[in-house]
Amino acid sequence: MVKKAGMADWTIHSFIVIVALGLASCETVGKLQNTGQRADAKFRVVDNEGVKSWQGTGDVNLKGRTTPLVLIVSNSLSAEHGFSIDSMGVKEVIKVAEEKTITVPLENIDKSVTEHRVYCQLHPKHGPATLTVTGR
Repeated sequence: MVKKAGMADWTIHSFIVIVALGLASCETVGKLQNTGQRADAKFRVVDNEGVKSWQGTGDVNLKGRTTPLVLIVSNSLSAEHGFSIDSMGVKEVIKVAEEKTITVPLENIDKSVTEHRVYCQLHPKHGPATLTVTGR
């Protein structure tokens, strides 16, 4: 005789899957999947009392660096948002619920600039952020 799966069985299975996915995501936080390389900076678009802007962390030192800059950008809001850094040649569109890894070759970075303006090219009224780069 075959036992039918009841609601309790499905709840337990769902819980196990959720825990496993959570553990897997914790392992890769701050790292790029399958590379072991850390992100240099992370940015996310936020809505602070009706004012949308990019918010991010990360100060980058280029002194002696030979690898590209790696940025992780995410959008948890209900519309697409632009992610641009003119002084690095970056112009992307981040879709709703998307997390995107952006790699910036060192030769694309304007070394005369220390404070790089991060902004949404799709919505000019949104607030900008700054990425600080030193060690030119």
